[in-house]
Amino acid sequence: MDLGLYVITASVPELGRDHYDVAVAAIEGGADTIQLRIKRRSMREALKIANAIHEITLQAGIPLIINDHVGIAMASKAEGLHVGPDDLPVTAALRMLGRGKFVGKSANKHDAAVKAEQEGAGYVGAGPVFATPTKPGKIPVGPGRITKVKALLNIPVIAIGGINAANVADCIAAGADGVAVVSSVAMAKDMVAATRELKEALMDAKSSASRRRAAGGMV
Repeated sequence: MDLGLYVITASVPELGRDHYDVAVAAIEGGADTIQLRIKRRSMREALKIANAIHEITLQAGIPLIINDHVGIAMASKAEGLHVGPDDLPVTAALRMLGRGKFVGKSANKHDAAVKAEQEGAGYVGAGPVFATPTKPGKIPVGPGRITKVKALLNIPVIAIGGINAANVADCIAAGADGVAVVSSVAMAKDMVAATRELKEALMDAKSSASRRRAAGGMV
């Protein structure tokens, strides 16, 4: 599973943007995965937005992941669900979603990450790697946490929290398989250009990491 550049939607009323607008721009800019993280909306409205976004992710050939709401994930037929430490257990979510779907889980602690994999999680999200306005008060764990979590797992680890084009390479060098962003796209002056910059930084970082691994394996 390669989730690559994983863009999480947000509503930014002061900039005249809602979840759909962020998703459209992110896809145009080259995002590999879209997560709909919607709060404080009625279930009816959230499902309407999920269905609209799913239409464009299907056209782009990339997965849509719903944050927290298994009912919306099921009703919209999204490819995946993301759960937090206090949300629905991964095993239960997988049973509800059915065959062909996957569940990711936020797991910052080593034991939680291992448990998530044992429960059948398709990936884990670890962070906040850097300080981020979306998680005020949360102490950044730094890239070193990514390295430690990755060493324990056989599933992808997605770095999240304060990630931008300037520090993507630090996350990939630490072992992250992909990076998740919110503000770096949703709050950008030009969301499409910001996504493209992030995608280019990610691809460059992955190429550099591959070259380092190849060089390390040479006799």
